Amino acid sequence: MIPRVVLLAGLEPTGRAGLLADVAAVRALEGQPVAVPLAQTAQGRVTFSWVASPPRVVRAQLIAARELGEVHAVKWGMVPGLAQLEAASAALAGTRAWWVVDPVVRTSRGQLLSRLSARRYLSLAGPRVVLTPNLDEAGWLLGRPVPDTVGAAREAAVALVEHGFGAVLVKGGHLPDARGLADVLATPEGVRVLKGQRLARAPERRGTGCRLASALATELGRGRTLEAATRVARALVVRYLRTGAE
Repeated sequence: MIPRVVLLAGLEPTGRAGLLADVAAVRALEGQPVAVPLAQTAQGRVTFSWVASPPRVVRAQLIAARELGEVHAVKWGMVPGLAQLEAASAALAGTRAWWVVDPVVRTSRGQLLSRLSARRYLSLAGPRVVLTPNLDEAGWLLGRPVPDTVGAAREAAVALVEHGFGAVLVKGGHLPDARGLADVLATPEGVRVLKGQRLARAPERRGTGCRLASALATELGRGRTLEAATRVARALVVRYLRTGAE
C-alpha cells in the first residue's frame, strides 16, 4: 500500500528543512506526499523572515486533497498561528489518519517560527497522535527545563504521554553522551530507550527532525507498528546524515 501523507509545515525554498525536506523523506519511502504550506519562510545566513498562509487557502487545499483520495497520515511541522491550526484541524476532521506532531517553534538558531502557545500544541493530543519533540521543545511544552540526561528525557516523555498522546518520541540529539545517541519512546504502556550511533552533522544537513517526523508518519500510514515505524524513520535520518541522500 502506498501511504498518502499530508505534510503541514513552513516552506523553506532550499529544502534544507521544512516542507521540501518533508516531501523528500516521504518520497524516499515511496509514499505519496500532499504538501500544504502553512507559512512561507526565508532562512539564509543572515536573512530571516516568514509570513503565514491564509487560513482559507489552507482549508481549501486540504479539502481538495481529501476529495482526491484517502489520507493515511498527517505530519504537523511549523504552525505559525492559531488561525492556521484551526483551519487545518477543521479540514482534517473525521479522518482516521495517524498524526505526527513535530512542535517546531524555533529555528536551530533560536528564531521564532510560531505564535502558538504550548497549550495549543498539547491540544492536538489523541490516541493516534505521536509527538516528536527534542529536549528543548519538551521543556517548553512542559513549562520547565529538561536537563540533558536520559533519565530526564524519560521523565519528560512520560509526562507528555499523560496529556493524552498515543506516543511521545523525545529526540536525544542534544544529549551529551559521547558513547552514542539515545531517543526515548514512551507510550501509555511503557518506555523504551532507543540507542544508536552518534553521527557528526555537516552544517548543511539541517532538517533531521523534519525528516524523522515525516518518515514516521509515512510508515505509520503504511500500517507498520509504532516501533517498526520508528526504526525505519531513524534509519532514514542516519542515511541522510551519512550521505546527504534520503
